[in-house]
This record gives sequence, structure tokens and C-alpha cells, in this order.
Amino acid sequence: MKLSLIVAMSRNGVIGLDNRLPWHLSEDLKYFKSVTMGKPIIMGRKTFQSFPKPLPNRVHIVITRNTNYHPEGAIIVHSMTEALELSKDDDQAFIIGGGEIYKLGMKIADKIELTRVNSSFEADTFFP
Repeated sequence: MKLSLIVAMSRNGVIGLDNRLPWHLSEDLKYFKSVTMGKPIIMGRKTFQSFPKPLPNRVHIVITRNTNYHPEGAIIVHSMTEALELSKDDDQAFIIGGGEIYKLGMKIADKIELTRVNSSFEADTFFP
């Protein structure tokens, strides 16, 4: 299985503000959809909670320390090792955020799918 990080990042390393993207780039969202469709997506709890509903046709694997978190539409795990074990039979999986999950993934990913946003933004979440 290949493991990729997929991220959009501003010039100053921003990836999020208040649990959302600080920009709207239609082409980047279309690209994200096209490459992740049908693949497992690995994320942290806050990233999952930022979606209005689970993204269609993708297995949502959520890494959280919260043992009482059981949302509909996601598989809950408590480590990157568990997330990767669930994805091992797929040809590719994607780590989609947030910052702490990217930090874990940087050590083991095969590649990074990076969209550079050519502006700087205020933020509370940065790419490691």
C-alpha cells in the first residue's frame, strides 16, 4: 500500500483556521475529490468534525485519543498503526490532516500531494 499526505498549504505554512480551510479553491477541491475517491482517508477528530457529513465513497479512518468518540460514518482508531492496519489491503491511502496527524504521517508517507496557496493567512494550524 502507498501512503500519501494530501494538503493545501499557504506561503506561510497555514493549513487551517478555526477547524476549516481559510480559502476556497474550487480546482483544489476537485483534485482532492478525484484522487481520494474510493480510497481510505486518515484524519484526526477535528478534521472529521469539520465536514458537514462524511465524504462519499471513501472510508473515513479517524485517529483520536478520545475513547468515547463514536461518530456515524467513521472508523475510530487510537493510533497511526491501527489506521494503517485498516488500510493495508488498499493500494493507496491518504492522510488528510490535521497538523498532528500530518506530523505522524511525515515519517512514513511515500509522497506528499501538495497544493501551494500563493498567499499568507492568519491561522491556528500549520503544516509540520
